[in-house]
Parts: sequence; structure tokens; C-alpha cells
Amino acid sequence: MWNLGLTKIVIGWDADRNLFNREERCIPKRPVFASILLLSFFLLAGCGIYSFTGSIPSHIKSITIPLFVNETAEFGIAEAVTDEVANVFLEENILRIRGKGDSILWGTIKRVDDKPYTYSEREEVLEYRYSVGISVEWFDVKEDKVLLSKNYTNWGAYSLTADVASDGIDNDGDGKVDSDDPDESGDARQLAMRAAVIKISENIINDIVSTW
Repeated sequence: MWNLGLTKIVIGWDADRNLFNREERCIPKRPVFASILLLSFFLLAGCGIYSFTGSIPSHIKSITIPLFVNETAEFGIAEAVTDEVANVFLEENILRIRGKGDSILWGTIKRVDDKPYTYSEREEVLEYRYSVGISVEWFDVKEDKVLLSKNYTNWGAYSLTADVASDGIDNDGDGKVDSDDPDESGDARQLAMRAAVIKISENIINDIVSTW
């Protein structure tokens, strides 16, 4: 038979007998399996482990991403932004992209700012910051209601005077510069735009999975 108890030794003073009294008491022991489950729960809770897809309404398995509306004068940005948002959803694999999905992500590009950000001692522009502002709505087709409505803004940096692979700028904000970052190649301004949109897309996904 398994021993499911612990022995506790209690020592006290016995005034009648004028000596210390030694007593053994049995303390019930928590079942091993229950203890393991309880420990596992606290470990998981402490580490913040949870299922992304489990936090989305169970009937939503897919998403449709129509072409974003462009309210700026930036030519071709609607296609570029929509493609980048869709790519991030594909990479994260949170929801399947479908032509007629369980949900719809509508987006509107509200503004684009392309301004000098840092200067040299001679007041020459060293770095430009390309900012994008996007308004999105995530719509539940089955329940016919908006699940998320929010404005997002982010940016990417670039230089006009140096090659993107050697400009000394963290163009996409990932903490890596030039030769340490394989993503830093191609047109500098396009890379800055792409960096801004990728960060916005990641924020959108984070909000979608944390809404529920």
C-alpha cells in the first residue's frame, strides 16, 4: 500500500510528568497527481503561455483582407500596404486568408509623413522618418458586428545620401544595422515604408488575439 501521509513529530512540555512529551502525528499528503497539475498550472500562468487562436471567437477561422482605401497622395501605397499586411498574417498563421472569410479586415490609409529626422552638425539631413497612419476595422461576418476598431501609426527610417546596406541606420527598427541585417536591401524609402507597415500589422494581430 502506498503511504500518502507524512509523520510530524511534536515536542511539548508535560507539566504533570515534569518532562518533555514527544508525539507523532500523521499529516495527510496531497495526492501526487493533483500536486503536479497544480504546479503545472502556476508554471504556465507565470510564463504567460496561452494559445493565440484560442483567444479568438471559436467560429472565426479565416479572414478576408480587401484592398486598403488610400486617402493620401502617396501613389501605389494601398497595394503595397495591403500586401504587407496579408504577408504578416500568412507568416503568423493566426487566421487563414480567404476570399470570403469568417471575418473581414478593412483598412484605410489616413496619412503618410516623410520628414527629416536627424541632422549633421552642418545641418544636413542624415536620416528621414517615413510614418504611416492606418485605421482598421475587424468585422465578424457571422455575428454582423465590429470586433476591433483602431488607429495605428508606425515608422521606418532611411537616408537619401547612402546605400541602405551601409547607411548606419536601423531602417526597419529591428535592432540590426547594415551587414548584420539581411533585410536591409533595395530602395531605402520602400524599405522604410515596409518596416512601418510590418510593425503596424504585428500590432493589429496582437490586438486581434488579445481582444477576447
